[in-house]
Amino acid sequence: MNSIIERYKKIRKKGLLEKKIKGKYAFVGVGNHSINNLYPVLNYLNVDLKYIVVKSSETLSLAQTYFKDAKATIDLNEVLTDDEIKGIFVSANPESHFGLAKKIIAGKKSLFIEKPPCLTLSELNELAAEQNKNNTIALTGLQRRYSPVFQILKNKVKNASYYSVKYKTGAYPEGNELLDLFIHPIDAAFYLFGTGKVEHIQLIKKNGTATYLFHVVHHSSIVGNFELSTAHSWTEAIDEFTICTPKGDFYTENTSKLTFSTKPTTVFNIPIEKVKTFLPQTTTLYLQNNFLPVKNHNQLFASGYFNEIESFLNACENGNIASNKSSFNQLVPTFEAIEILLKEKHR
Repeated sequence: MNSIIERYKKIRKKGLLEKKIKGKYAFVGVGNHSINNLYPVLNYLNVDLKYIVVKSSETLSLAQTYFKDAKATIDLNEVLTDDEIKGIFVSANPESHFGLAKKIIAGKKSLFIEKPPCLTLSELNELAAEQNKNNTIALTGLQRRYSPVFQILKNKVKNASYYSVKYKTGAYPEGNELLDLFIHPIDAAFYLFGTGKVEHIQLIKKNGTATYLFHVVHHSSIVGNFELSTAHSWTEAIDEFTICTPKGDFYTENTSKLTFSTKPTTVFNIPIEKVKTFLPQTTTLYLQNNFLPVKNHNQLFASGYFNEIESFLNACENGNIASNKSSFNQLVPTFEAIEILLKEKHR
């Protein structure tokens, strides 16, 4: 038995240590999000970052000290003219994303860009047209499309009746809550249920906070109810999906847990539980296990960061574009919804 275990450990170790990513890449941006969420995944995958592109000369020396094996530069053109670069990661100020994305695509480089890739639906359509024109790869960092929880749900909720979303955080004065925060639950809903129309919007503004209450009627006839708010708390933020299907309900807790609770059946519209005792069963379909310090139970994996970055790298290295779940064209329903909500915000 011990010899079998040791052999398995050697195979696993070999798989971890083998370098699978052969190409060279560049990264634009060295902000808090990049350092905490994206760079650790690239490091785990042993990705060769040849360039780190920064905005100012003040940051240049700091970046060069921190990233000893890469070249820090403020010149994106240097990267775009380097034939060794297979792809470029961008995680900068959201307001600069559209210009950076357009320039990189025009330079015929593959692009991974953090959300939001742009600020409007017209800009998204422009990026999609530019991508098609230059025949490049572009993947947007909307992690939920790649998280284990939403990958499981994608295959199980096609016959859903309705769903509800609660996404409640603390105040967010430093940016656009729709494009920076609420894009995640909105996009997850359109990823699961397809195109739809936003209806019955109520916007409550108070003390610098914003709460959006609205419905989405999907073309598949599935109806969603949203409560998105910055009038709650960052310490006890709420991030929940409840999805109702004929056989039972799915419940998510952020991207760390997914459960399914069965419903009682009916015969000729008669509830069986009125005749016979019904004991509901709850099954855990996914649970991030903080006890086991391995990749699959790391929060970056549960959130979808690992899978989205690996999908982009596979597309660059092997031409596997089928794993791209967040191309510009796929984000059109999300941006159509956000456009309507933005009009309400600025009204």
